Amino acid sequence: MDHTRRDALAGGALALSLATAGCLDFAAGDGPQGPEGTPATLTCDDDGFVRLDRPFEAPVTETLVETGETTVELSSEGTAETYGQSFRLVLRNTGDAPTPTRGEAAYSIQRETGEGWLDVRGSTTGRAAELPRSESTLDTSSAYAWDVTLTESGIAEAVDGVDLAVCPPLGPGSYRFVYWGLVDAPPIGAAFELVG
Repeated sequence: MDHTRRDALAGGALALSLATAGCLDFAAGDGPQGPEGTPATLTCDDDGFVRLDRPFEAPVTETLVETGETTVELSSEGTAETYGQSFRLVLRNTGDAPTPTRGEAAYSIQRETGEGWLDVRGSTTGRAAELPRSESTLDTSSAYAWDVTLTESGIAEAVDGVDLAVCPPLGPGSYRFVYWGLVDAPPIGAAFELVG
């Protein structure tokens, strides 16, 4: 996996690019193999799989969040994404003040189910995994950017230093990317349909 940081804009702007290589699922010619539509829940045949908890309680705001000091916007390339392709998102501070965050890895990739939105990722060790959190700041005119390959391995390997898996396999249906790392602000999300 290629995980790089770069200056996105003058003045120390920050961006994070996450990409993966060797996505065997797509390279082998397989499409999404998981349940279609809106499953009742997400079940995994691996007894050691422990799904990531939902780390936020507040309702997810789409596209734009206004905090007490600034405005943050989440944008994505589209609302329909093909299995095996890259899903690109950018979180920008478009306001007039910096905003504290919990770092770039403070996000969930969720699937809509009959039980609500559930993270597609989890640990296979039999113990709950935690995503890394770090005290950070998203400065004015700065951005975090993600480029996640929409395969099981691409999603699982997008966070450095955490051993994750996707279970069950991805299937055609409704998903969303939720950044919950804005301190003292609701989570912000971008919904998309995954197609074969």
